Amino acid sequence: MNIALLLAAGTDPTFGMDIPKQFVNVYNRPVIVYTMEIFQNHPEIDRIVVACLKGWENMVEAYAKQFSIKKLAWVITGGGSGQETSRLAVDRLMEECAEDDLIVIHDAIRPMVSDAVISDSIRTCKEKGMGIAAVTSMDNVMMTDDGMTGRLSISRYAFRRIQTPQTYRLDDLKRAHEEALKKGIFGENDTNNMISRLGRSVHLSRGSDLNLKINTVEDVAIFKALYSMKNGDI
Repeated sequence: MNIALLLAAGTDPTFGMDIPKQFVNVYNRPVIVYTMEIFQNHPEIDRIVVACLKGWENMVEAYAKQFSIKKLAWVITGGGSGQETSRLAVDRLMEECAEDDLIVIHDAIRPMVSDAVISDSIRTCKEKGMGIAAVTSMDNVMMTDDGMTGRLSISRYAFRRIQTPQTYRLDDLKRAHEEALKKGIFGENDTNNMISRLGRSVHLSRGSDLNLKINTVEDVAIFKALYSMKNGDI
């Protein structure tokens, strides 16, 4: 099976709204519903698990019923970091799924991910053992120590911006989390960061600049505009 693991356990005190980003309403639907619908409608996704912010689990289940997210199989309580949330979900899935099932990890606050990006992550994982969505930057990057002065310019061709989805085999992901705990690797906000800190090569798949991550109130406005364009409203 291919199982979508949607990460919805984060909070951001700088966001500027009283409600967590993943539950903000856009056109009378919360952001997380848009994301769930994409995976609900994707033909390669068999099940959905949501790793949720504590206290919002029942709300996610209610949304799933309201918006006919029939692939939702599990709602679990997430942890204090992306790494911990991923580990908790993996531990739960190991109890109920096959070791060679593929886990498609995706941020619930990326509601514009395309079918093509999801499919390429799955394909790359099948071929190379993992598939991490990434895009080339349109700008060069400069290293800075104080945020005010730069000391080293890096060509945009020398790095990639990492996104989700990130697809792994369930048993490989379980072993990676166990190794990270033994080596004292904690608190990473991204499973890819944990994998790279273990010294493993990361295999990249197709990303997209339209694969928006909602981090700010301004991003909500951008999502509204992109969604309206996609659906021919403007």
